[in-house]
Amino acid sequence: MSHRAVTGPLSDSKVSAEEVVNYLSHNPKFFHIFPNLLDDLSIPHPKTGDAVSLLERQVFQLREQRDTLKIEVDNLVDVATENGQLFYKVQLFTKALMATQTEQDLVTEVYAQMQNLFEVDQVAMVSWDVPKTSLQGITQLGVSQSWSEALKTSLNPHKPICGLLENEWQNGLFHTEDAMQSVCLLPMGVEAVWGVLALGSKTNRFHPDLGTYFLNIMAELIGARLNHLFEKS
Repeated sequence: MSHRAVTGPLSDSKVSAEEVVNYLSHNPKFFHIFPNLLDDLSIPHPKTGDAVSLLERQVFQLREQRDTLKIEVDNLVDVATENGQLFYKVQLFTKALMATQTEQDLVTEVYAQMQNLFEVDQVAMVSWDVPKTSLQGITQLGVSQSWSEALKTSLNPHKPICGLLENEWQNGLFHTEDAMQSVCLLPMGVEAVWGVLALGSKTNRFHPDLGTYFLNIMAELIGARLNHLFEKS
């Protein structure tokens, strides 16, 4: 550990500042024996630089620690509140899907829940192949466009991707000229990805650092119900 150069009587003695620091660190009760020395210590205020008492310096430091801890606690409370609200919505989403009678009802409900419950600006469900039972709301990408093939190869099971998406990709997924500022792609499939649930937002809602735990749960719920329609015979 380095220390500033010391001026005054200490600099002229054979005792270095490092030795004084080392001695005091190993003798924390030194000032219990010589309490009067505390009155002579000159301690600068961290903000103004004015000399203050040791007690004033400790109070300032404790206040800084308190303020830092308060910010951390407030952040944790905000995250907990947000997660609690999201968990409640996922519960409602799960109940709505479980109440559907057919696969077509499920697909229709996914669109309704994403638009009404989660207030997503754009929703699209696409698959690489035609399902065994045709479902309105699930379109097939095919391989005629380079971006669709790139999409297929970039997705892995259980790993949603959030962030920006090129306009060509957005237009192909959502079939709209309205540019989305952020997009989240939820891969659907257990061992292999057979399709994707694409969510678009006009804001930075689906930023790259967004936690995708709940999003992945919802994708798995949808996939579990529809996987059999895309399994190879």
